[in-house]
Amino acid sequence: MVNELLFRSIFIVLWVTFIASTTWVRYTLRLPQREASDNQAAKRERWLHIVALALFAPFLFGGIILYAILPSWIMFLSIPLPDWFRLIMLGVAALSIPFTLWGYRTLGKNWVHALDPSKFLQRKSETLVTSGPYQYARNPIYLGAFGFVIALALVAANWLLLLPALAIVTLIYTRIGKEEAMLTDRFGDEYREYMKRTPRFIPRFRREHPTQQQKQPPPA
Repeated sequence: MVNELLFRSIFIVLWVTFIASTTWVRYTLRLPQREASDNQAAKRERWLHIVALALFAPFLFGGIILYAILPSWIMFLSIPLPDWFRLIMLGVAALSIPFTLWGYRTLGKNWVHALDPSKFLQRKSETLVTSGPYQYARNPIYLGAFGFVIALALVAANWLLLLPALAIVTLIYTRIGKEEAMLTDRFGDEYREYMKRTPRFIPRFRREHPTQQQKQPPPA
């Protein structure tokens, strides 16, 4: 049986590493703020998402602090998960960090905050990024971040962390369709072709050759 202290120690190290590394890379990629051009409906929708996230975030981060410092306080919410599964989730969380950073670095200055994707349309020099992790999934940053948050909630094996994590992931996921619609408006057929050959999340590491794609009959 794996010592619970070991789980908690690695849990803390991974969370600190994830927050510090993603904060730093986002800071280095940030651009000067520009005046937003959203309409009132878009602004209202964005603020509703912010409020919803603000409702769940205290539970998640409160659970993280309690699990790290006072785990006995939340023991009654424990989930009976086997140690081997929790060790696998530690591996998933550890691998999610470099994968997420890879996505940020590949996207470079094209990155915008998830809650304000309309700023992307205000820029003039972006090109569609399809290299690096973007050749395997259209949203590798989300994939890495979602995997990290859920994996570490399962490492903690506690409902106080898992339920808010799932709620926050679901809320952010609902914005992805809108972001992709904006990218379609921005890049047109180039992005539509990219969507056809690249999945939104689950990577297909075996990709079709371009000549094979051309031989496929057009959709009815």
